[in-house]
Amino acid sequence: MAHDPFRLTVARTAARHLAGVFALGLFTAFLAWLPASPAAAHGDLVSSDPPADGVLTALPSRAFLTFSDSITEVREIAVSGPDGSVTNGEPTVAGAEVQQTLWAGPAGTYTMEYFVVSADGHDVRGQIRFEVGLGASASESDVTAGESGASAAAGTGTDWRQRGRDVALPGGVVMLAAMTALALLHRRRERAEPG
Repeated sequence: MAHDPFRLTVARTAARHLAGVFALGLFTAFLAWLPASPAAAHGDLVSSDPPADGVLTALPSRAFLTFSDSITEVREIAVSGPDGSVTNGEPTVAGAEVQQTLWAGPAGTYTMEYFVVSADGHDVRGQIRFEVGLGASASESDVTAGESGASAAAGTGTDWRQRGRDVALPGGVVMLAAMTALALLHRRRERAEPG
């Protein structure tokens, strides 16, 4: 039984194209599972001073908020406690850090609310609660503040990785589907050509 050399060449070429498309699809799927870089995530709060759920001996004269992206606009920073607002003046911005001067305040529970716009144009809002006084010694407040800051930083790292996977996986699936459609279209055109 004789084999047609032209048909063998066409079959080999088609097999090579399909193998290339399959390899590219596997590579795309692999990239979809890699974590996205922090730059791909929206600007989020990375740390604060006073820290979330921190216990301080006295209210600091300034509050600091550090974000994962530069801040282009501060819409509101409000710090309030048992006697009302302790916000003093306008906040200042230096890249990804926002500072707010505070008045002195009594012991009690405080809430710092923030509303800023990150460099990617997204609104970033949230609030941080912390305690002042209430019988905390200096060593207790330092330990509590350190633990709160560490746990907040660890949670933020996990969040951006998860968001990266949430975006990358569907993106990889769409790319794989598009490549498969293009390969099938190419194969169909080769078959339709007279030869």
